Amino acid sequence: MTAITDGPLAGPSPGGADTVAPATFREAMTRFAASVTVVTAYDADRPVGCTATAVFSLTDRPPTMVVSLASTSGTLRHITATGLFAVSVLPWRLRAVADRFARLPSGQRFEGVEHTAQFGAPLLTGAVAGLVCRVTRLLPLADHTLVVGEVRHAQTENDEDPLVHYARRQTRPEA
Repeated sequence: MTAITDGPLAGPSPGGADTVAPATFREAMTRFAASVTVVTAYDADRPVGCTATAVFSLTDRPPTMVVSLASTSGTLRHITATGLFAVSVLPWRLRAVADRFARLPSGQRFEGVEHTAQFGAPLLTGAVAGLVCRVTRLLPLADHTLVVGEVRHAQTENDEDPLVHYARRQTRPEA
């Protein structure tokens, strides 16, 4: 195992003397395997969204999801305005969709991407799982905002391998 604790020559950390440097932290986070999702909302009648891996279930009583988005995110702005968001968990075969929602300008992300309106938020067709949530809390932390939402709709569509982000690459679980 390689130690990633900053030594005395690393210099002061922006978070304080007791935290590691941001680059060291980011490197460690590449070892957290995470499902790749697309988080969506509506801007009036136009769908908007972004790729996200910082998504997790908080509890099942009541069923609650948490999504972490950059506080400057356009998707976050629309989630805040509508009070609703959806999470589509992508399968391996839709990895190009993950890239599309991560790299293209906002207005081009949904071009050619099939989706349905479910309970007020767009879910991507072909997702391994989809959830629609009503925002219950917004928690600004550092340069991100945690969006907490009660699950109003949940579905699973297929048994395909999920798309996983690990070590700066897209992969899928090994059998």
